[in-house]
Amino acid sequence: MSPEETLAFAEDDRLEDDLYPEGVSGINVGQAVSGINVGQAVSGNNVGQVVTGGTVHGGVHQTFVENKLINEAIRRHHLLRTYIEQVVQSLAPRSYRLASQDQDLTLDRAAAARVLGDQPWVVVLGPANSGLRTAAVALLYESSQAGRRLEEILIDEERGRPFAAAELPAERGVTYLLCLPDQRERVSPELGRRLQAHAAHLATLDASLVVAATPAVWAAAGGVGTVSIFQVPPPDLAEVVRRECAVHAVDASSVIASPTIGDLLTRATVMDAMRLTGIIVTALRNHPEHDVTKLVEEICGAYGDWDDVLANWFSVARSVRHRLFLVAAALLEGEPPAEVLDAVNSLGQTLGDLPSARSDGLTEVGLRALMTEIKAEVVDGGLRFERANYGTAVLTFLHGDRSAWFHKKLWEWAMDLPLRRNDHRQTRLAERIVGNLVAIVLRSRDTRPLVWLNRWTGRPNLRPHVVQALTATAMSEEVGADVRSLLYRWSRLERASDPSLCTIAEVCSGELARLYPRVSLTRLSHIAHRDSPVIRDAIVTAVSRLWEIPRLRPRIVEVITNWSEGEPGGRTKTAWAVFAALTRSEAHPVLLTWHDESSRIGLVGAVARLFDQTEVDDARTEFGESLLDAALMSEASRIRIVEFLGDVVRRGDGGTRRLVRLSKLTFAWQPVDRDVTSPDRRDVRDHVVESLHQVDPLTVGA
Repeated sequence: MSPEETLAFAEDDRLEDDLYPEGVSGINVGQAVSGINVGQAVSGNNVGQVVTGGTVHGGVHQTFVENKLINEAIRRHHLLRTYIEQVVQSLAPRSYRLASQDQDLTLDRAAAARVLGDQPWVVVLGPANSGLRTAAVALLYESSQAGRRLEEILIDEERGRPFAAAELPAERGVTYLLCLPDQRERVSPELGRRLQAHAAHLATLDASLVVAATPAVWAAAGGVGTVSIFQVPPPDLAEVVRRECAVHAVDASSVIASPTIGDLLTRATVMDAMRLTGIIVTALRNHPEHDVTKLVEEICGAYGDWDDVLANWFSVARSVRHRLFLVAAALLEGEPPAEVLDAVNSLGQTLGDLPSARSDGLTEVGLRALMTEIKAEVVDGGLRFERANYGTAVLTFLHGDRSAWFHKKLWEWAMDLPLRRNDHRQTRLAERIVGNLVAIVLRSRDTRPLVWLNRWTGRPNLRPHVVQALTATAMSEEVGADVRSLLYRWSRLERASDPSLCTIAEVCSGELARLYPRVSLTRLSHIAHRDSPVIRDAIVTAVSRLWEIPRLRPRIVEVITNWSEGEPGGRTKTAWAVFAALTRSEAHPVLLTWHDESSRIGLVGAVARLFDQTEVDDARTEFGESLLDAALMSEASRIRIVEFLGDVVRRGDGGTRRLVRLSKLTFAWQPVDRDVTSPDRRDVRDHVVESLHQVDPLTVGA
């Protein structure tokens, strides 16, 4: 049993209560989970900022989730040419120290890239959180410009299994990038030796490999003395910020020269510096009229998530209405102020801070006073905070300052808001809420809020937002492994609803599957056990989407063949529904696996079991007819299909029974009375029937 399976069986299957037990988080006041102080940068993403028309406002929505997170992950991991060019354009000067027994050289990026061009592989070593991956990617620039295909090898393994490089891609003319995890326990001690052997194989294909790792992890992997190893120290962070700002056509020299900013950078990582860059760009674009002192104050506040400001604000004895309005505004920033005010009552009732009756009388504080108190204004008809990133900062502060019960009630209220709408505002609200939820998950590295997305899975118009949120977080650096484990657990929950499982199937057949195919197919395999027509249709749709990716097809055939083993019904029935759908594509599974002996043998066994069944079902008829249709494609296809069917008859006991059923199906596919009008089908039928009788166990050897 795998570590994931052990975990899934050990945990209670309660979906909401288990993920939000009272006080389970152990979060200290003012701190987010994992011991990260609220206000510290934990991400290279400028979380919570949307750039439109030169103006950057706080608040996140679908553009952030889809365009910012998912599309950026695609560019990043698929190593697109534009991405490589952007990396090199904004790259702060890096030195690559090539040390060995024979030499000790310090090279610039271009010289180090030439070393890669002359060797099958190189290793780039550097501290964690030092921009090591960026330094490795920069070495690929010349290969990209020369038109070579680049591919990143992602660790597509379940958590708890050390990466041992058991299966690595090897295609002619491809340059591969492999970034090892920062944890020593996540790599096998045999990894270095296996990478060396794989690099030798790549050399025969005019392919190459770049490996990035920390020194400790490389040592844990066994190390290899015969490879060129570059030691890459961290870059100058002020230069990182300056160059990144220049990419956005922003001159940040005066701000970077501030001693306050310099002090921030002395305690920062490269990822922190990238986040700071986004905030600086925001401030300079939105407030070009401010002097440096004012800009630095704004930048430092946003960088620290306004933690001190918010702690002071909540420490003052402000009214419940003020506090509720601030929280509602943080979640609904961009909505008309009146609608934010309307939401205050329902939020107060959900949290227990207000009675069931509305409190909108003249004795209550009005909208203008509330907006002044939280420093908000109206921009293009929507409520906006005057402070940059303030909405996300409020939610981040509350995530670390309040109990698990509060978190549960807050997101329960937020997720219910779109359910009360049936107009265009429903989509707009859903975009804002899911964007904020994703931002908090990434900033706090706490995946528990994702459970509340389950409330939308039964709504077809809201489900796409759930798919986007789960995809974005599952592909992220911050919580990707945790979310993929969460999807594993949800796929196994006995009480999970059909809509929830259909949503997971959609997630596992989208962009996530392109990066993590093994992980995605594992989750689909667990869902396929459910004997539900709705889920079966979702699985068929999901696998059909994956079938459109040619490199995944052999693995898909292997997985679906495994599904077909066992008793009829359940996953076996789903397997044949999937196979039937795949036969309607341009690549028939039988012809696809012809040269893969293992897959072909497995498929022969599956089809033999299918024709061993007494009852004739639609799957058997459809798959059998698809084989005959494939035989019409060409003479080579006919020969292979006939040989395949012969193998099916010869497979174990019951061959004569299978022969009779195949012959009956063949004559139903092409009746004798239609031979004149369909001579091609007649020829295939006669060829198949004659060939099958030649392998009839009752006559062979008689």
